[in-house]
Amino acid sequence: MTIYYTVLFIHVVSVIGLFIALAAEGAILFRIRTAQSVDETRFFVGAFQRLRIVAIPSFLGILVGGLYLASKWGRGTFWIPFALGATLLIMLIGGLVTGKRIARLRNALSSDEIDLPIKAISAKTKDNALLISYGLRAGLGLGIVFLMTAKPDLPGSLGALAAGCGAGLLGAAWMRRASNRIGTVRCLWSQTRRFDAGQKVRFEEAQL
Repeated sequence: MTIYYTVLFIHVVSVIGLFIALAAEGAILFRIRTAQSVDETRFFVGAFQRLRIVAIPSFLGILVGGLYLASKWGRGTFWIPFALGATLLIMLIGGLVTGKRIARLRNALSSDEIDLPIKAISAKTKDNALLISYGLRAGLGLGIVFLMTAKPDLPGSLGALAAGCGAGLLGAAWMRRASNRIGTVRCLWSQTRRFDAGQKVRFEEAQL
């Protein structure tokens, strides 16, 4: 097996790992937005932190493999530098937007207050910047896959990345609406359970 095929294999596996991490992040963000307790939020924030085990090696594999392939066959092409630039942009958005906001949420969850209400952190769990960041990064990922398969020229490369970002933002908007609806339903269900439990306790006290 030549160096080219070895690097190409690592590069493709890294792209697969990146999409696994993005898919898991989307599911975790959805659960964070619909969480009805601090403990539930804390659990999924912890799960989010573990995504680095997959995401960081995937990014490194994509960058190292992409730089090698670009040094060998990138002359005169547009899609390779655009794909590498989009990969760096994914890392930048993830670190500056998602990373900072998740860190603030984690700090809020580490408060010494014993009975921290979910409403105290709802502004952080429902921060739309998290979904916008996720939508842009997922869209850029789709654009990168298109660049790798179609190998378009300059207009095609720009169009693919722009279309991917648009699709990602549309997906983020859908996630926002769906999570808000599900969060409302879960909130009402939790309130109903608490009310029924209170009614049962009062009834049992009245029987004594």
